Amino acid sequence: MSLMLSPEMKYVRAMATEEDLRIVKAVREYVEREVVPRRIDLDGGWHRDEKLARKTFEKLHKGLVDLGVQRAFFPKEVGGLGIRSTVTMCMVWEELARGDIGLAAHLSILRWVMAPAFIARRKDLIERFAAKICDDKPHTACMAITEPAGGTNIEDPTQHGRTIATRARLEGDEWVINGHKIWPSGAGVADVVYCTVCTTDPAKGDEGIALIYVPPDTPGLSFGKPIEKMGLCWTDINAEIFYEDVRVPKEFRVAGPGEDAKILHDIIAGGRLGTAAMAVGAAQAAFEIALSFTKDREIAGKPVRERSLHASILADMAIAIETARAYYMQVAWMVDHPQLYGRPGSFAMLAKCSAAKAYACDVAVMVTNKAMELMGSYGYAEAYHVEKYLRDCKILQLWLGGPQRARLDTALGYYPFEWSSGRGK
Repeated sequence: MSLMLSPEMKYVRAMATEEDLRIVKAVREYVEREVVPRRIDLDGGWHRDEKLARKTFEKLHKGLVDLGVQRAFFPKEVGGLGIRSTVTMCMVWEELARGDIGLAAHLSILRWVMAPAFIARRKDLIERFAAKICDDKPHTACMAITEPAGGTNIEDPTQHGRTIATRARLEGDEWVINGHKIWPSGAGVADVVYCTVCTTDPAKGDEGIALIYVPPDTPGLSFGKPIEKMGLCWTDINAEIFYEDVRVPKEFRVAGPGEDAKILHDIIAGGRLGTAAMAVGAAQAAFEIALSFTKDREIAGKPVRERSLHASILADMAIAIETARAYYMQVAWMVDHPQLYGRPGSFAMLAKCSAAKAYACDVAVMVTNKAMELMGSYGYAEAYHVEKYLRDCKILQLWLGGPQRARLDTALGYYPFEWSSGRGK
């Protein structure tokens, strides 16, 4: 392995500790040994065989549970390893995504779903739901944000939750939820909890936004059939969620009026930052495949990668990956120091997390496409894996508001504007 591809050279020691490097090396070794040889099987092979895909996913997920990845970022009090660093977390998601984006997304969502309870310091909710994640079995959770009318609107801080259609009304000591969600990862298969973004009254704006945990066996909760997609065919299950008079205890709401809205934007920022790390992992994988292929393939007796045209393309890919990684690590370090930079959902930090996602996802799409071009028809063939990374990384660019929402939120970090006013400020 080239020194440039090693964790020691990939991750800046100014932000990553020696312990971080030991952790990512262990994850990388698992990915090389177990995930890389089975990348195609995670899709069910050429024929998208569900049985093969699920068997492969379950085996690899259990291996990551045994390695400690599933419980790594949860408190020791509930059985976790107590790792709190956002930098460390992002490095782990990158290394996992280098093997498979869906596998990385699945593990990251478990921590993401519980993030509201951590931010709100809800020890009761953490003990109730996070403790299950920290046992020795594979688990799934779901963050339900997007609705048929749009997910970007809900994530838009300038719309203040007024477009949320999923309603929660308080009846005695219970929240009664009615509504419809679509696209969330883990819909219909989550066994831990559904973190549901809803509103008590759209007219109240941010004061009406509510984050409510819904156990998967709650009466009134039902699901549509899994959506068939271009990528992440079996590693990320997406479906519709229907809430029909779903009743949960009053205390399952995360915080309260106003505070839930702030937490929503915190988790949007965190989700985008984690996505940036996964995008870099996918780009790194495609780059390494192209680097190896162009070494062995020849043009007029010389390796392809030693021809100046092809070398310059590989260099552009490397430059993009290195800068995307450096930026997401910088932002992750800033997230770890809110006393200096503010909470993740503030306009300034949301802008930085959104910029990291927008740039890294653009890089991933570009790099996987260039890898395919360098490899010609071989890059288009399933056996070389690049076509899978190209299919899979596109959804990273699209979820959590897409590239345009990310750019709008980046702009919001520099100057305020409100859609509802009809004009800029």
